Amino acid sequence: MTSVRLRAVGDVLLWTRNGKEPFALIQHELRQKDLLFGNLETALSETGTESKKRWINTNPPEAGDYLRDAGFDIVSVANNHTLDMGREGFEKTLEGLETRGIAYIGGARGDDPPAGQVIERNGIRLGFLAYTSGRFRSPSGVTVAKLRKKAIINDIKTLKDQCDHVILSLHWGIENTYYPSPNQVRLAHALIDSGATLILGHHSHTIQGLERYNDGLIAYSLGNFQFDTEIFKEKINSTMILSVDFDRHGIRDYTTIPCIINSDFQPEVAKGSTREQVQRWIAKCSERVQKGEVSRRWWFEEIGEDYLVYNLESYRYRIRRHGLAPLIECGVWLVTPFCLNCYAGMIRKRLKQRSIRGYA
Repeated sequence: MTSVRLRAVGDVLLWTRNGKEPFALIQHELRQKDLLFGNLETALSETGTESKKRWINTNPPEAGDYLRDAGFDIVSVANNHTLDMGREGFEKTLEGLETRGIAYIGGARGDDPPAGQVIERNGIRLGFLAYTSGRFRSPSGVTVAKLRKKAIINDIKTLKDQCDHVILSLHWGIENTYYPSPNQVRLAHALIDSGATLILGHHSHTIQGLERYNDGLIAYSLGNFQFDTEIFKEKINSTMILSVDFDRHGIRDYTTIPCIINSDFQPEVAKGSTREQVQRWIAKCSERVQKGEVSRRWWFEEIGEDYLVYNLESYRYRIRRHGLAPLIECGVWLVTPFCLNCYAGMIRKRLKQRSIRGYA
């Protein structure tokens, strides 16, 4: 039976250390595909209006050659760094992708919602859509697709008439966490029930679990793929390639290829005991999700302290640099319901740890 192989990776940054080419050590794996997808977490522009945030991701336009040479067929531009250089930088990013023959989803010129992309391989049509969470406003004249359940479901139904399978790219969740939230799990299930076949998640900068749900597959986070690991406290360097085989009826098979990111920020296939360690971690994260063991209370206990510390550090940087506006924003953020749940989770976790030490 005719099939098509999609290989998918997470966040791609395109800068490295020591003048190394980003995909030089992994290209042989990336090429074993009919289609290759990634999340482009950078602007391809050196000009534009720089965002007032801690991390600005930008590269010269010619860095797009790395994507083309590695074999990327389609990328998502729906993420929290795509507008780091404003409208001008975003438009140059789209132009850079277009001139290299790379399709993109999740963003477009104009003020209308971005359309999906349908790509045919081996007689099978795959439809792609992309969305990002977060509080931002697209500049006039360009649009980045926001993650809104009702709109996504409508888009799935519209695109479904044009293709055999709908694939969603979702830039979502909480950074530096290893499990999706219960809300993410419920949303992912609803989107599969609405007609999506595959969900490709990213943004957490970590590998999260995979789940077969009804006739679909959910990768809650593919993690970083080619990224600067030094900016993270734990310097997380495990990653993976997700390889999915489709036929006309659905997903025939899938596998994960464990990888690591080296000190020059290049991904490479993991070997030996490291490969086994990454594979075990993928299985562990997947098992908890598959068994429905990601409860709301447990999840806030897991993420509460790290989430608060990470975001407070970002606010401190922005306050020192930009003054009053981020200070007011921080004050409002500290009393949001989400932060209040993080405080409660952090307290519960510390009380449990103290109780365990008391029994030891």
